[in-house]
Amino acid sequence: MSLVKKALFLGCFLLLPFSSMAQEQPHIYTIKKGDTLWGISQRFIKDPYYWPNLWSHNPFVTNPHLIYPGQKIAIYDGRIVFLPEAVEPTATEKPEAVAEPPLPEPQEELTVKALGGTEGFISLGQLEVAGTLVDTTDNRLLITEGAQIFVEAESAQGLKPGDLYTLIEVGKKIKHPVTSKTLGHQTSVVGQARILESTPQLATAVVERSDKEITRGARLIPSQLPQQEIILQKAEQPLTGYIIGGESEKLALSQFDAIFVDLGYEDGLREGNMLYITRPRKQTEMALKGRDLALPDVLLGAAVVISTHADTAAALVLKSSQAIYAGDRVVTPAE
Repeated sequence: MSLVKKALFLGCFLLLPFSSMAQEQPHIYTIKKGDTLWGISQRFIKDPYYWPNLWSHNPFVTNPHLIYPGQKIAIYDGRIVFLPEAVEPTATEKPEAVAEPPLPEPQEELTVKALGGTEGFISLGQLEVAGTLVDTTDNRLLITEGAQIFVEAESAQGLKPGDLYTLIEVGKKIKHPVTSKTLGHQTSVVGQARILESTPQLATAVVERSDKEITRGARLIPSQLPQQEIILQKAEQPLTGYIIGGESEKLALSQFDAIFVDLGYEDGLREGNMLYITRPRKQTEMALKGRDLALPDVLLGAAVVISTHADTAAALVLKSSQAIYAGDRVVTPAE
């Protein structure tokens, strides 16, 4: 079952932007020393997470980390626009480096309800230690709820009686969008089984739920908890990577979709870390020729890491300004 359809978020991420400003005429505000995109979004439209849109849709903000005192913005009802007559810094006035917006305080939690199933991706490392359904007590081809099954694992004694496991079907390979290196496989949930007993060679289990056809060769992985409490936290170091895929083999991803990235706990990524999703900005057809323009990236949205593995992780898209695809970049907010 789709993780997204089972996701429920409580807290500031679902606050819709609003404003008491007049809709007819915008309010003009001049940026002062110490202002940040985060603070401006929070102050005027009561939504600090609006700032990625504020950056990506304003070409006059060439770098999201640098804004200048004297720049003017027009504040509409639920919308902020930078005005083109921005004041450029003089030779004696250096731009003030504005830190990335701080994440919410650690005590603020993001509640994710993911009832049953896995995220839709399994890394090569996880696959190596996953159990395998090798046989049943009868000669039936398809295995249904209530059937007793036998499971082979790297260490069958590690499958403890009473533990619940998710049965998955392993699908196509997931390759890195740049290096083409195989990182794992797409997966789909076919059911759940509970371990009854184990020996050094095999474990015996019973199928407690069947979502799809279950056959010999299905793999077993530990079931996800029905509810995860994700505590938001800043990354310990700057990290950059790529989206390698999404849930249910979706091509275009958006808000509340699960994404998989080529960063894991060995890289320093942790559950609760924020990721900004970006894409290189292309020159328009009308751009002056013969110039190598270093245009700012398009900021597509933000996601929160919900689980990490050695070299991969799953994240949930909190907000998106346009469709997101495998190959788009991710970056942790800088200090």
